[in-house]
Amino acid sequence: MLRFIVGAWVPFGLGLAATARAEPPVEGDFASPDQEDHHHRPPGYDDLHTELPPASGVAPQYPLAAAFVPADASNYNAGGITSVQYIVVHTMQGSYAGSISWFQNPVSDVSAHFCMRAEDGEITQMVRLADRAWHVGNSNSVAIGIEHEGFVDDASWYTWPNYVRSAELARWLADQHGLPLDRDHIVGHVDLPNQTHTDPGPNWNWDLYMALIQDIVGQGAVEGVVVDAGRACTLTASTDTFVKATLQDAGALADADKCAVPAGTELTAYASSDDIYGHRRLTLAEGGPCAGALAEGGFVFAEHFTGTCSPNQVAAAGAEIVLDGGTPIVVGEDGRFSIADVGEGPHVLDASAAGLVASSVQFDQAVYPGARLVVVLAPESVGTSSGGTSEGGDDDDSGGGETDGDDDGTSGAVGSDDGDDGLDPALPGTFGESDEDTGCACRSADRPTDLGAGPLVLALGALGWGARRRPRARRFAGSRSARP
Repeated sequence: MLRFIVGAWVPFGLGLAATARAEPPVEGDFASPDQEDHHHRPPGYDDLHTELPPASGVAPQYPLAAAFVPADASNYNAGGITSVQYIVVHTMQGSYAGSISWFQNPVSDVSAHFCMRAEDGEITQMVRLADRAWHVGNSNSVAIGIEHEGFVDDASWYTWPNYVRSAELARWLADQHGLPLDRDHIVGHVDLPNQTHTDPGPNWNWDLYMALIQDIVGQGAVEGVVVDAGRACTLTASTDTFVKATLQDAGALADADKCAVPAGTELTAYASSDDIYGHRRLTLAEGGPCAGALAEGGFVFAEHFTGTCSPNQVAAAGAEIVLDGGTPIVVGEDGRFSIADVGEGPHVLDASAAGLVASSVQFDQAVYPGARLVVVLAPESVGTSSGGTSEGGDDDDSGGGETDGDDDGTSGAVGSDDGDDGLDPALPGTFGESDEDTGCACRSADRPTDLGAGPLVLALGALGWGARRRPRARRFAGSRSARP
């Protein structure tokens, strides 16, 4: 699988609202519910220029959180989680710094486990996962809350970085608590019983969010596929379209993050993902129409191409892989494999198959998410040179380092941009439609205007995140730092 996306210019918010609703919790004492997060803050707490409170120095539990800033002890119940049944998406109806400050105020009687900044998806943890935050009233004992900066009637706050980082967090939480990745367990505030709130509201794109969550490789996992270059498939563009670096609308992407593909263009692909929000992630052969990172692959809008590229069609069935000299693993008829509990740091994956040139790939396993690899082996008659590409970003999301292939033909790893940074953080104006419904508050505020031949081994990350080794965090007053 790969890291890019191709031409979907269908408005993201159009006709995509999910209808699933959570069932009432089966545990918890609802006779005397906790406080609900209404965000009725005193003047000043929603000033968009409020300085972030300093970090506590205590490590957050979520590995990609920028800091742990504890809510006031009077605003949550220590050890009050009975069992986690829900991950709850909230909209702050306010600012990131203001909400963090308000949760630290002992008179607020509200809190959430995590707060997220819209501009770049920075995450601050405020309540430990075993403690019961006060964010959904009678469901607090069975729910983990994620507060997103912004207002339900303004879709521009639901930015691409916010979706990506929130999806990573939600997937990590679901894996930690053994929750299915569905809308019965990943819900909005509005979905829980006996609530008075509508957040995250109609502008939140649940279909996109769930697609992102389900595509992530879990912590410590390595997932991938071994394919035969001699069995590459051909897809033909049925309309003018794009190969894209992310799932965003083509109009929201910079020129370097999209590649125009005229109607009739043929793309030779080594591998294709299953459907991801109407797209497929393609691993492309050399000689295609795109340059730079997109020459290696990206996301394409599935309906814009004819032809098939099923896993069994391109798989190096029966290939053997060995991670770090360990026990050999034979891949299935579809060429896919999954390895659990792979530690953080550098690794080597060797791959071989009858009639194909054996090769190796070096990759770095992130603390989270895990790695996704596409291993492309060429027929023996083609040649013995090899090259490699690593999909996934480093701490600034601009790509990892490059390692040249060794003399023995082993492949290195080359990082690439995941498309999250260097762009206008907001999704296109066509994303969602405004609504007068309110979320976690009754008021709103204006947002500031700133805001080749031979064996190939491709190490590719989930939606451009797979090889991230460090989260990035903005520094405020020298007090906050990214956790490793």
